[in-house]
Amino acid sequence: MLVIYVLICIILTLRVVAASDALCVVGDYPTLTALAEKPLHYARCFEDKLNTYSNLVRALSSSGNNDECINTSVSVLSQLGEFIPTNITQEIYFDEVAKVRQSLIGLSRQDLLSLPVMTDFNKLTAMRFLNHMLLATYASNPSMNPIVVFRMVRMTVEFGVCSISAIAFSCYGAWLASSLNDDYDVAFTMGRVASDLMKKLGSVEILPRVHAVVYGMINIYKE
Repeated sequence: MLVIYVLICIILTLRVVAASDALCVVGDYPTLTALAEKPLHYARCFEDKLNTYSNLVRALSSSGNNDECINTSVSVLSQLGEFIPTNITQEIYFDEVAKVRQSLIGLSRQDLLSLPVMTDFNKLTAMRFLNHMLLATYASNPSMNPIVVFRMVRMTVEFGVCSISAIAFSCYGAWLASSLNDDYDVAFTMGRVASDLMKKLGSVEILPRVHAVVYGMINIYKE
């Protein structure tokens, strides 16, 4: 009887997960948010929850619940081994700036484009949740937004590239071109890295986001 019960729970969970995927596609975020509780409760392990968590944070961000999106993403990321500070002090900010700059020392544009492809499942998943956090932090916790970008860049350098890496480099370039830095030459290089990496990986799904940042926030200072 126990085996049958477990099988029933697994089948029901898979059906609910499939439903959450469909609701995310059609944009029915209130229903998705309510439905997410069941697969999260019945999942056998943390890995089984990841797809539902991903849909949930997308729904929270799209419906304007940015703080909840951030908190959920931070919780998931901590379980993936990536601890993201939420209360950004000056000390934390400058420490993160130093770390990302250090990670890029000595790396040319070609070096960055020649990085291996990211294969670690946890790191790929972490990049996905960091990506979910970009708009949410930009909207409701601006001091946290560059910290997210810095982490994405550092993970790319350490663990390899994925499609989200192109978004990371474009956002890092935008930060370099901002009034805080006015480092237009390096910003322009990062924008080229983002565009070239996107083309190299064939990641057409991120083209609007990368181009919006590169041409709207970087290249306007150079072209």
